[in-house]
Amino acid sequence: MNVKKLVTIGGCAALGALSVCAAYSKDLTTSGPMSTAAKQDIINTLRNKGSFHKMLQGLEQTYELDNELKGKGPYTVFAADDKAWKKINQADQDTLFGNKKKLDEVMRYGVIKGQALDSDHLYKMQGQQVQSLEGRLINVRMTAGEKEQAFLFLNDSKVKNADIKCSNGIIHIVDAPLMPPLKK
Repeated sequence: MNVKKLVTIGGCAALGALSVCAAYSKDLTTSGPMSTAAKQDIINTLRNKGSFHKMLQGLEQTYELDNELKGKGPYTVFAADDKAWKKINQADQDTLFGNKKKLDEVMRYGVIKGQALDSDHLYKMQGQQVQSLEGRLINVRMTAGEKEQAFLFLNDSKVKNADIKCSNGIIHIVDAPLMPPLKK
């Protein structure tokens, strides 16, 4: 599946699922009824998407980032779902989640602050780098071919679902967590 199809099929399906969930859920931050994805912040969008338990666990352990991603933004978040986290063996996950400083680096590395970069913008940035909230650079690249047949990559992580719009930014779902070279 290509980026364009991911945006039109996957993005709409994700937004549709969130709309259905919204009718039956409560917003945990306001105790009121859930709204559509475009009216939810990044954290509540991930919560209601349903398959981001590991990512949310990491964000909750890095309390400041969890609260920041509920704020005004804009942000671009490269979110790894639970299936993507399984690409990292359990012992390494346990070590990472046991070290809040390293976990904070990893969680911040998947966030761009001050910009809501949609797939069209990222496509135009191919071959360039974008600075993460953690401070290090993320390589933006596409596979060869026209945009409609190309896949978007951030370092070695492939975007599986692009352009999930939120009230304070945009989420792109990746097939593996983005990992910075961790400081010692």
